[in-house]
Amino acid sequence: MSDIDKSLEQLLGKATRRPVPDEAHVAEAREALRAEWKRVAGRQQSRRRILHFAVAATLLVTVFSVFNSLRQPVANQVLVASIQKSFGSIYFVGDQSIMTPADSQRTIQLGETISTGTDAGIALAWLSGGSLRLDENTTVEFRDHKTVYLHQGQVYFDSIPSSLIAGARVAEPGSLAVETDYGRVTHVGTQFIVGVDDSVLQVSVREGRVDVAGRYYQRVAERGQQLQFAGRQQPALFSIDAYGEAWNWVAERSPAIEVDGRTVDEFLGWVGRELGRKIEYSDDARSLIDERLLGSVNDDPAEALRMHMLTTGLVAEFGEGVIHVRTSN
Repeated sequence: MSDIDKSLEQLLGKATRRPVPDEAHVAEAREALRAEWKRVAGRQQSRRRILHFAVAATLLVTVFSVFNSLRQPVANQVLVASIQKSFGSIYFVGDQSIMTPADSQRTIQLGETISTGTDAGIALAWLSGGSLRLDENTTVEFRDHKTVYLHQGQVYFDSIPSSLIAGARVAEPGSLAVETDYGRVTHVGTQFIVGVDDSVLQVSVREGRVDVAGRYYQRVAERGQQLQFAGRQQPALFSIDAYGEAWNWVAERSPAIEVDGRTVDEFLGWVGRELGRKIEYSDDARSLIDERLLGSVNDDPAEALRMHMLTTGLVAEFGEGVIHVRTSN
């Protein structure tokens, strides 16, 4: 290898990744090169001078080639969700696992990863429709506009969120799939939880139906069912209530709602959906459920129910899977 080749190799070895010059700069460099060539040739310099110039020209072309080969396409930022509610420690996980605190007002872009800390949670408006929520100690990667990858923790999805939630949209079947290391969960119009822990995939359905494609088995889970997938074992099927402790974290992450001008009946419909309970009215209560409410609600549904019942002349009492509503007389 000649000294020139060695020098060129050392120079290129030190080159760092840089932006690609635009066409105008490339044309300008070529024109300058052409003018210098004419100047040198016109003076009939020695062959050695011309040789050195040729080497320099070759080096310039090579450097442009290196720049071009190092060009990285800039990914278009694609919106997949927006944050409606968050509390506790929420982080975006970037390159080299660098974690930065999340801004409660920002949107979620394609390719981003969110991680929640202990006693933290977040509610997202899914761009394709529906409400997506993350429990504490949960990490989710947003792979495309229809798929999230659940690395750990729990997520909840409601494909038909209440119209009281700002920006709420009904999701089409299949508009969200939850991928995990142990299988893929696809909704068919429903409310459900997907959790992964200790090599177990667990799917709990409050309403509707989901398709679950595990590594070794495929199953369907319907309302009131919970499926557990663990390795090569046959999936275990259990019964689960639509309310209670397993669902409490979901209600805590319910987005704020606007009730200004909405009826008591609409408000109670939101409460019932968020808590997984039916609303049952006594005969005397039905005369009051068309009254209009004022303001907005930032509390969780159970607390919001307690507060608003004080202003309506109604009383709400919890039963097994129901909320009984009667007059306060």
